[in-house]
Amino acid sequence: MKNELVIKAYLFAKEKHKGQLRDGGQPYIIHPIRVARIVRENKKSKNSDVLVASALLHDTLEDTYTSYKELEDNFGEIVASLVMELTTASYMPKLEGKDVYLSHKMENMSSYALYIKLADRLDNLSDLASTSDEKRIRILNQTKNIIDYLSNHITFTSSQQKLVDKINNILGENRWKK
Repeated sequence: MKNELVIKAYLFAKEKHKGQLRDGGQPYIIHPIRVARIVRENKKSKNSDVLVASALLHDTLEDTYTSYKELEDNFGEIVASLVMELTTASYMPKLEGKDVYLSHKMENMSSYALYIKLADRLDNLSDLASTSDEKRIRILNQTKNIIDYLSNHITFTSSQQKLVDKINNILGENRWKK
């Protein structure tokens, strides 16, 4: 993490997620760091630092007391817009079901936002060992439905397809499904 923007995003996300824990009990910031690492290692782009910063911040609007304006003031319009695109409206999944909501949302995302969202989904799948059986099965089924829908409605870029392949490998393993 060489770039000033990335370091600033890391410190901001770490402070905002302070005290939050993942299901396994580890600090929540571990998740955005892993998503950022997936993005950094798998996406070659002239905007790499913007993507990594956005990955570090991807849950701040949804899970912390952070405003869009605060993100825009600190990280610029592009990062703030990407984070906004990645944010789930809390009431929408309740209206139409999370997998339907996410499928349609992801179908209409910018290429960069979709890439980060796929990295987020990949990390969440990689971290299922610490969740309940019920939650594991729900996330696996949700992910399968989302990937199936997207595969039938959009054409993935080559870098997005690499993440989809990794997601499908985890889904194919089906090691948590009963």
